[in-house]
Amino acid sequence: MFLAFVFYLILSIQKINYSFNSLILKDNQEDIEEDMTFLEHLEEFRWTLGRSCLAFIVGVILVLLFMKDVSIFLQMPLLKAYGSAELLERNLITYRPMGVISVYIQVAVLGGLSLAMPFILYFLGRFIAPGLTDSERKILGPSCFGAFVMFGLGILFAFCIILPLTLSFTVRLNEMLGFDLLWAASDYYNLVVWFSLATGLFFQFPLIIIVLIYLNIVPLRVLRSSRAAVFVGLMIFSALVTPGGDFVSLPVITGMMYALYELAIFVGGKIDKRRANKEMESMDDL
Repeated sequence: MFLAFVFYLILSIQKINYSFNSLILKDNQEDIEEDMTFLEHLEEFRWTLGRSCLAFIVGVILVLLFMKDVSIFLQMPLLKAYGSAELLERNLITYRPMGVISVYIQVAVLGGLSLAMPFILYFLGRFIAPGLTDSERKILGPSCFGAFVMFGLGILFAFCIILPLTLSFTVRLNEMLGFDLLWAASDYYNLVVWFSLATGLFFQFPLIIIVLIYLNIVPLRVLRSSRAAVFVGLMIFSALVTPGGDFVSLPVITGMMYALYELAIFVGGKIDKRRANKEMESMDDL
């Protein structure tokens, strides 16, 4: 079901091509027609950084305003693992007086980055659009939109599937051995925040593959012939990033990442087929 949803979103990205590219390029037509000097490029880059930082700061402020609700929401994987709010409140502790500050910082950074992501991608798209070729400019809008969607899906996958599986396995194993598992709040939120962020970033790799295929930089046959090496690499990566290194979430992460790789190859095949059909039509016209 999750893969079907991802597949639908990737295909939907192509349908918003014209409107999203028009939005990005609307304010840059003069820059495309006229060459900008180095100082003008530098000034534009400074404004892009400023807007992106402002969006991030606003996102952080919004998260801080609702920090209590956000922190309760981030406890959901652990609540599923314990199965009881009472056990969660008893076992989620803080043993360092200043540990709560690191919790605030980590939650605010990830929340602010997530809220600011679409604006940051839009500002970056506007900045680089004038220097792109026509074919690169066509894929710019869908790529920005797809990057945001895949980042969100990666966070959801980590938060709703991997973390509950891993934490449940850890809790059950400790209960079986008769141990009372206590979680330091700073360690728990560190795990949730950074693992979710890493998974969201890693979910960009199928989108990168599709863009490289679209730009005809990486041949599809190379990706197909590299399946075994990619699978091994994904398994090693999953073992490194899996929280706790347990054997429950490891195959789930590896399987999901490899499924995304195959999905990227499938979409790339559609792109290659469409490109070949256009070439045949142009040859027939000649």
